[in-house]
This record gives sequence, C-alpha cells and structure tokens, in this order.
Amino acid sequence: MDPLTLLAAAKVSFEALKAGIAVGKELQGMAKDLGSLFDSVAAITRVAADPKSSLMAGKSAQQIAMEAYAAKAEAESMMEELKNHFIGEFGIAAWDQVLSHTTQIKKEQKAAALEAEKEQEELMHNIMVWGSAILVTLLILSIIVLFIIGIVHR
Repeated sequence: MDPLTLLAAAKVSFEALKAGIAVGKELQGMAKDLGSLFDSVAAITRVAADPKSSLMAGKSAQQIAMEAYAAKAEAESMMEELKNHFIGEFGIAAWDQVLSHTTQIKKEQKAAALEAEKEQEELMHNIMVWGSAILVTLLILSIIVLFIIGIVHR
C-alpha cells in the first residue's frame, strides 16, 4: 500500500481514539482502534523505510519520497499525542508495558505464522510423497494386469 492510503487508515483510528478520549471513554475500551493505529503506523514506517514498492504507481521518485516522509511524520505525531495522553492517564511504566507486550505478542504471532507455514509445507510434501507412491503402485498393478491379460490371450 502507498503511504497516503496507510495514513488515511491511521487517521481514522486516531480520530476515533480522540473522540473516545474526549467523551471520557477508557483507553482499554478502545483496543481495536489502538491496535489499528499501531498497525497502520508500523506499516507506514515500513513503507517509508523502503518506498520502492510505490514505484509502480507511476509517481516520481521525489513524490514517493515526500509522501513517505510526510506520512511517517504525521503518523509519528499522532503516536506521540496518543503516547502523551496515555502516559498522563496511566504513567510511563504502563506505556512501556504496553510496548513490551506488543513486541512480545508480535514475536509470538510471527513464530506461529512461521510454524503454520512449516506445517503446511510438510503436509504438501507428505501429500506428494504418498500421491507418488500410490501412482507408482497403480502403474505397477496396471503393468501386471496387462501382462496377465497378454499371457491369457496367447
């Protein structure tokens, strides 16, 4: 995705968070919006670090670089504002704990995805091995049947 599309998604989550905070809603009750904002900002950061994938969009290098920089700067500003509000309400230790848990959960999710991919590859390998064995068995049986039919008709 391009940085501007990612930034639009981040803004939607950020505005929902700001509106919730304005009416006194607990941050814990806005976990979905928080998660969406974190994910959008992470995606913007990745795209800004390596904007080459945007080259196919028919934009100039300068335009791609400026969009990536502007999106990252605005995303960082939103995160800083949210961080300041969170720290003001819950303290810096709580913020650090959220970041720590976020990192740990992402590591676990990545490990689970890698494990699932490995299991899928292993399953496909087993299917190919067993499928090959069945095909070879059928081929041998067919040859034997054809050989027996050939002997009987002589």
